[in-house]
Amino acid sequence: MLVPDIAGCYVLSQANDYYCKWMARVRVSLMPARAGHNGVTTAGGQGKEGTVTGTLPRPDRAGVSPDDDRRLHRSLGTASLSAITLSSVIGSGWLFAAYNAAKVAGPAALLSWLITGVATLLVSLVFIDLAFRRPLSGGNVRWPQLASGPLVGAVIGWAVFLQAVYAGPSESTALAQYAAKWIPGLVENETLTLFGRLFAVAVLGMFFYVNMFGVRFIAKVNNVVTVVKVAVPLLTVVLLLASGFDTTNYDVGGGFAPYGVSAALTAVVGSGLVYSFTGINAAAVLSGEASDARKTVPRATFIALALAFAIYFGLQLAMLFTMPTDQLSGGWHGINFKSPLAELASLIGLVWLSWLLLADAVFSPAGSMLVSAGVKGRYTYGAAQNGILPRFFAGVHERSGIPRRALLLNLSLGAVIILLFGDWKSIASSLSFYYGLSYAAVSIAVCVWHAAEPSSGWLGRWSPAVGATSFVLSGLILYWSGWEKVRVAMPLLLLGFLIYLWRARRGGAPGFNGVWLVVLLVALTGVSAVGSFGGTGTLAAPLDSVLVAIICGIGVWFGRRSGLAWRKTQQHEEA
Repeated sequence: MLVPDIAGCYVLSQANDYYCKWMARVRVSLMPARAGHNGVTTAGGQGKEGTVTGTLPRPDRAGVSPDDDRRLHRSLGTASLSAITLSSVIGSGWLFAAYNAAKVAGPAALLSWLITGVATLLVSLVFIDLAFRRPLSGGNVRWPQLASGPLVGAVIGWAVFLQAVYAGPSESTALAQYAAKWIPGLVENETLTLFGRLFAVAVLGMFFYVNMFGVRFIAKVNNVVTVVKVAVPLLTVVLLLASGFDTTNYDVGGGFAPYGVSAALTAVVGSGLVYSFTGINAAAVLSGEASDARKTVPRATFIALALAFAIYFGLQLAMLFTMPTDQLSGGWHGINFKSPLAELASLIGLVWLSWLLLADAVFSPAGSMLVSAGVKGRYTYGAAQNGILPRFFAGVHERSGIPRRALLLNLSLGAVIILLFGDWKSIASSLSFYYGLSYAAVSIAVCVWHAAEPSSGWLGRWSPAVGATSFVLSGLILYWSGWEKVRVAMPLLLLGFLIYLWRARRGGAPGFNGVWLVVLLVALTGVSAVGSFGGTGTLAAPLDSVLVAIICGIGVWFGRRSGLAWRKTQQHEEA
């Protein structure tokens, strides 16, 4: 069968017709509710599409009806979830992250990957614990709102919408940068030219256009893409490392940390390392469709994390120690590749691998974009349904059952992002920032639920420690991304708070439980402005990072306290 992945990937599994059934459920769920005879609520459109009739139960606090959850097929096993998660993690990040990290930090990029690996492990444990407590599909959005209330839900919902908007441009720019080998004039100084940006916009538009009409062909194409996008990176690691391991690069490039430890910290977000692991929560996000979520989600997550980390760390070793020495005459900052891995393979004599990488660099992002364009459109549709965006964008085309307005909004904003940024690194690091905030919010959810239900979690008594550590590390990663990213991303995030205030004035959102998150974001912005990571430098390292850790630690205390207060309020209302 074809199993849907929340990040837009499909993998082969047991029965050929599952995908058609899944899309039928998606189409029904996307149809706006309408009043039927005798005031009975119905869902679905007119014509041949099925309808669901009867009085629907009260939705949960994330706006999802229990009937919606019950209609999901709980059929995903460990193998399917592992493949889904690994396919989600291995995206365009493998094409550029190792190169960008080497250029920013030199051999200290290995430290960057270790930090990213530890942070990803902690976040994975948080998601596993939440899936163990409450196996919900789409939990990455629903868990923060259920645990912390509508204000946190609005900000995180806005962050998820921004993830949806940035996702397409990250893939199309990756495709365009590697396509420069065949199409002259796309790239200059590692940045897309105006022609290159217009080309990337055209590619993005083409895949959004295909998503306007149907999904059967899309799924079939991506089955092949899923296999290729995992096999080619593994082959690349093995062949590059087998070609020769030259440790003299360690000294020629200026030692382990030629640009300081701070460069290694900046590379965690700024070089796309966090972005490279952004699909690691896929098994947990699909826990509502797992056959036995308490067993399958942990297994699948750990299998995918181990394999993905081995691939990424191997690629970084290859980039650092198979690089020809003459390329380091200007230091690690001086390396300049348009298509990094392909050019490296060519330099060391693996010309056929170079051509394979160039082909896969177009093939894999294209396949991912083909499906993710539609899935991210559902993110935007959901944001409109929850009131984060105007209801206009929740419209569904009756004949196709597809939220075309949401797709067009993502396409329009994605085109603007490509024209403004023009390179994969800038877009991926911005996207990483919004994922980091989402990870922080789910970390607080673990702390809240452990305090209320100490015996129900997968982590047991370690839940609060892991949740708090994950939150603090997520905050540090946001700070280490640098002032250039913070000053752009934070105001965009605070728009989510302004939307919440607008809804509150209209009577659509109660109270201010969760205001701690807004205060935390403002405080992090202030420290970033005067800190050593692209700020004025008034607050020197490592004092700035220590201060951020303290602020985040205080945030954990307030977040837990606020979440428990929110739970009591809801229990009182429902009593």
